[in-house]
Amino acid sequence: MLKVLFFIETLGGGGAEKVLCDLVNHMDRSKFDITVQTLWPSNGRKKLADWIRYKSVYPSRSRLNTARMRAESALGLTYRLHIRDDYDIEAAYLEMGSTKIIASSDNKKAGKVAWVHCDLASRAKDLEKYVKQAAPAYRRIDRVVCVSKDALQSFRALFGDETPAEVLYNTVDDEEILRMAGEPLPEGVKKRRMTVVTLGRLTHQKAYDRLLKVHKQLVGEGYEYDLWILGEGEERARLEAYAKENGLTDSVRFFGFRNNPYPFVKCADLLVCSSRFEGLSTFVTEGLILGKPIVTTDCTGMRELLGDSEYGFITPNSREGLYAGMKKCLSEPALLKLYEERAGARGKDFSAEALTRKTEAFLENATKEKRPGRR
Repeated sequence: MLKVLFFIETLGGGGAEKVLCDLVNHMDRSKFDITVQTLWPSNGRKKLADWIRYKSVYPSRSRLNTARMRAESALGLTYRLHIRDDYDIEAAYLEMGSTKIIASSDNKKAGKVAWVHCDLASRAKDLEKYVKQAAPAYRRIDRVVCVSKDALQSFRALFGDETPAEVLYNTVDDEEILRMAGEPLPEGVKKRRMTVVTLGRLTHQKAYDRLLKVHKQLVGEGYEYDLWILGEGEERARLEAYAKENGLTDSVRFFGFRNNPYPFVKCADLLVCSSRFEGLSTFVTEGLILGKPIVTTDCTGMRELLGDSEYGFITPNSREGLYAGMKKCLSEPALLKLYEERAGARGKDFSAEALTRKTEAFLENATKEKRPGRR
């Protein structure tokens, strides 16, 4: 049995956190002894199967523990003080902080793996500084997993091919999504007309600021529909203020984070992804599983999911592109019907069983293919 650690900073409401839970819950418990560890205690651990061990580095998120975390991180002590164990595989399930922590491991037995969930070149604010700081960590990693071909291409452009890297698609629990989508909408929530739904963290990455500007423009042109936004994040107050200041409160609703967002998604006539960058969008993948028409900006992973606008409409990654794409979809009912049919067919390709088995095979090989001279 392989003893595996998946380390991620949080098990909050993000896509990477969700697909990690879906992955480990579907893994073969007769072959893998799994631990999931986060920096801080998280309610997200309730999503883990009861046979999976869960730990956090710090007992609570207090001012004292935050200061301690920053000091230990700066000194490279997080792994040695809080994580070390007799693992066969140590996996950082998110780029940036998690990868640096696992890269500091002194466990010579364990294979070191790092997941990359986004286009790193788009995410880093100061690209040159980021590459300089991250390169030493990736040199200590045995293998890198990128969640899409675009993410892999970006990784290699930044760090070359010194560290072996390959693509493994995220595991998404298709059966659970379909089951949960069958539940009714929460009390007080009712669909009243054509509805566009988006789901994700309210952050700069997801570009809800430009989505609201596009929505304002479309409403001003006479398009009548409701925009439902599900998710939490640091930009929520600013986005809500924009909606209020621009007279959009009748057509825009913010529903916050929902443990079960799928009844909302099921009600949608159109799903929209406005992101500036992605890795492989969990939201779009789930939309395909539910057979929903999708319009999205052209960011990492979308062409792998949707082809050349074969299974969903891909627009240029700009405000103008998003406006044109949404307008076209809202104006052409026959196009929505076509994408609904195609999405349903494409969604069948995302079986949790098949995707999990591929990841298990990768992890088994990771223990045999440690890089010689890793430093």
